[in-house]
Amino acid sequence: AALFATYSRADEGEHRILVVGDSQAQGLAAGLQRQLRKDRSWRVIDRSKISTGLVYTTNYDWPAQARSVGDSEAGAIAVVMFGANDRPNVRIQGAIDQKLADKWVPPYSERIRTVVAGLAHACPTVIWVGHPIVRDPVFAEDMAFVNKLYKSESLAAGAAWFSTWELFADESGAFASHGKGMDGVTTRLRADDGVHCTGAGYDLMANALLKVVRSSASETRGMP
Repeated sequence: AALFATYSRADEGEHRILVVGDSQAQGLAAGLQRQLRKDRSWRVIDRSKISTGLVYTTNYDWPAQARSVGDSEAGAIAVVMFGANDRPNVRIQGAIDQKLADKWVPPYSERIRTVVAGLAHACPTVIWVGHPIVRDPVFAEDMAFVNKLYKSESLAAGAAWFSTWELFADESGAFASHGKGMDGVTTRLRADDGVHCTGAGYDLMANALLKVVRSSASETRGMP
């Protein structure tokens, strides 16, 4: 059922990347578009929505809409990125409380799996992109917390996992605002908020992700 869609556009030589998620996904989509602007065999479809996530569904209900979004671009490689708006409500006086975590994790995990399943109905490959390290140490712990769920639940649901954490950490594993860009020159990779990336940062992320995307496209074209 996951591969019910036709692949006519892919067969004609066009590959499509469907990007869904929040503002981080929007930045990643722009990076992918810049990396692929000279390659007309690829097209990036940005369906991201800022100020959305999987905790609150009032702005946009991703679990409910994932299937229709995927169906609208059947055959595309789906790229998913969330996190910054989904800080887990699991702390008491600054420390993670296990009882709160045990209550918060199951419904959030179910939403991750629902998004993957919805997209996979028509998209042969779903790649879940992890959130990068952030500047604030407590916020970084929260992002590491949700990243563990993104990895375990997306893999369990049949998606591929792509980590961005190491791309923006220094040799000691700490947050780094600057690093080598696409041209090998040290430049600012992170935005002033310490959460989002600069254009150069999203370019770096997109370039790394494209290695996985291209490999997935090759495997898909080799399917009977």
